[in-house]
Amino acid sequence: MEKQDGHRVAIFTCAGGSNTGQTANAAGVKLAQAGLGYLACLAGVGAGAENTLKKLAQAQKVVVIDGCPVACAKGMLEKAGVKVDCHVEVMALGVKKDLGVLVPDPAAVARVCEAVKEEMERRGSKAE
Repeated sequence: MEKQDGHRVAIFTCAGGSNTGQTANAAGVKLAQAGLGYLACLAGVGAGAENTLKKLAQAQKVVVIDGCPVACAKGMLEKAGVKVDCHVEVMALGVKKDLGVLVPDPAAVARVCEAVKEEMERRGSKAE
């Protein structure tokens, strides 16, 4: 995946109270730091924060990284009427959920980042 215009790809993540939620969030941070998008505020969407919604309306693509199959992040965005262009779930990549661990494994974070890049390429979701 080419480096994206960071203002055109919104990256939303789970940040749940487990290793998988924290892995999702860490992967989103890493992708944003690499310039593949900007880390967007999921809580702002849920709260209807005007600035968050205004910035989201300008995004050309929406990436969501969820920690587990409950897919809270994706569900919240869909409930708000937001089209999700790319969705990756940490547990679907073989990461076992452990509620007692809040520190993400760097190898799992790297795996999630690669999965997002592959999914974006597969869907042709490059910002123009």
